[in-house]
Amino acid sequence: MNMPPKRYSSRNLFLALAFLLALPVPGLIEPAYAQYSNQAASQVDLNSTDSIESNLNIWERRLGQEGLIVLGYYNGFADGSFGQSTRNAIASYQGDHHRPSTGRLTAKDALELGGAALDLRKQLQWRQLDNSQAGVTISYPAAIMTQRQDNKLGGETLQPPDGALSLKTAHFANSGPGQIDSLFQNMLNEQGSTITYQFKRQNWFIVSGTSGDRKYYSRFEQRGNDIRGYDLSWNASEPSKLVDNISVLISNGFYPFGDSSAGGDPNYPTLMQLADIAASNGQGSSSGNNSASSGSSGATTQSAQQDDGQQTAQSGDKANDKDGVTEQKEGGLPPPSDGSLVTSDGKGLRFVYHYFPPQDPKFNYAYQWAVDTHLFLNIPEIDGLDGLTVTPRQLHYVTRQCDTVNAFYDKKNGAVFLCYEMIDSLLQMGQALSKGASDPKALTIEFVQDNLRFILLHESGHALIDLLDLPAVGREEDSVDQLAAVLLLSNADDRENKNDIARVLQLASVWFKVNSQSSGNPDVASFADEHSLDAQRYFNLLCMVYGLDPQNNAGIVDNGMLPKERAARCPDEASKINRSWARLLLPHFSPRFQPKTDGANGDAQQTTQAPQAATGGNPLEWDKGTNPFGK
Repeated sequence: MNMPPKRYSSRNLFLALAFLLALPVPGLIEPAYAQYSNQAASQVDLNSTDSIESNLNIWERRLGQEGLIVLGYYNGFADGSFGQSTRNAIASYQGDHHRPSTGRLTAKDALELGGAALDLRKQLQWRQLDNSQAGVTISYPAAIMTQRQDNKLGGETLQPPDGALSLKTAHFANSGPGQIDSLFQNMLNEQGSTITYQFKRQNWFIVSGTSGDRKYYSRFEQRGNDIRGYDLSWNASEPSKLVDNISVLISNGFYPFGDSSAGGDPNYPTLMQLADIAASNGQGSSSGNNSASSGSSGATTQSAQQDDGQQTAQSGDKANDKDGVTEQKEGGLPPPSDGSLVTSDGKGLRFVYHYFPPQDPKFNYAYQWAVDTHLFLNIPEIDGLDGLTVTPRQLHYVTRQCDTVNAFYDKKNGAVFLCYEMIDSLLQMGQALSKGASDPKALTIEFVQDNLRFILLHESGHALIDLLDLPAVGREEDSVDQLAAVLLLSNADDRENKNDIARVLQLASVWFKVNSQSSGNPDVASFADEHSLDAQRYFNLLCMVYGLDPQNNAGIVDNGMLPKERAARCPDEASKINRSWARLLLPHFSPRFQPKTDGANGDAQQTTQAPQAATGGNPLEWDKGTNPFGK
């Protein structure tokens, strides 16, 4: 059953944080200066022949060049620099579309070319190679190259099952000075190879040609005593257009030493505005067979990343097909067309939620469950954070298959990723823990939901530290554990009472405890990890819960869960952590929630229920009315 998402209020989170600092609570009147009008979009003519290049950042210019590559007009580097080759390609494209061949991008050109590039990324499932053995940054078509294994070149080989297309990364450490020249000469003189193109600079080169029934493209660079590069080869009988596109796009997304020629994270603010304008004017734009429709193209959001090619729907849109589901909070306004970071209701940029189908059918249940329950929208704290702060770009939440048990925040994509493997792992753990319970299925579902809630708030903490440039004094992993607890205890959903929140934190602490028991004695690597040991995270979480309400949660100490020596310091520790996070977040609140200096303090007090004894045959069972941490 497809359940409608619940509705929560960002105001509840604000009230709790403001109360911590004894700040006046603002009213809900929309600030006059935040009344941005979306009518300005209708005044822009997408058919104008004026150049829009001065409004494009380097990522948008690179995307335009990539679109020219995809459509066969350009075969150079997509570096954002518009030299004569790029100008000629733009002019040819414009001429073929019966427009003045100015050689300078118009709004319609930019939108169409960006859409063409993003459409191919989507088709090929273009993404960045993670944990590269060779230490390189390189993107590849994951829809085609599904197999990956280590090679003898110090890197990996990626290819389809039939090996028709092969990408090999390479890393030659301890290379002598000038060894790049020897490698270049060896490739030129390789027996049985015919060179069709070569390009050499002092410390790097490109060589392409044919060898037997295979074509190849190789690129290598040397820094100091380190040589890194890749070799792409394919059957000569493969369709040349697609392979040519893949070859050029791989080359343009290759950085042998992990750095990019374009600073910062990819973002597309002007293309977003153009897509919104096209949608508001009822215009669809196309470029040959590659649609750049504002309703479905990744150019409609700032999250359309070169690295993993995930596409998003336009703000407020929702699709449910083989490409997955994208949704936003009901009533959430799209990013302003003038590039402002505050919408007309005085709130920050809204979150975007994506659910991508898994490749492995065994995770279909996890995907369908996430979609049907509106997983992200139904987490009160995430829903409450949506629009609460002013962020430089939209934050995205994504479910997908990752081939590892994980949940993480990716800075480059500005997205929190939840892997289906994590859902599956929690399900298996919940099933094991619920044995002997009166309703094992219900207890398992509760275990999964509550732990996902904590995990996603933990990753949201990483996102806030990045997007708001917050200082993380000490270990960031510990800090975001603390923030997850602070957000939960802020009571974002006023239909939940203290006992409900304590139950969520109880099951989250059980996850830490089970992990600590199953991991055995920690080794050196465990102590060196950026995360605290699971046993430490378990006790730190209990300290937060106990410290913020010692009277109601006295059972944590009385039952021996938390040592008395640590518990004595927990009230001061928890209060300091809670207040510190409030002070860090409040300056970033959107105008709608900025504290006033002349209002009355808000009442963030919460009602409590008297603790009762838990019942049931399984230690984790709960009668919905008790405090699991009570006496």
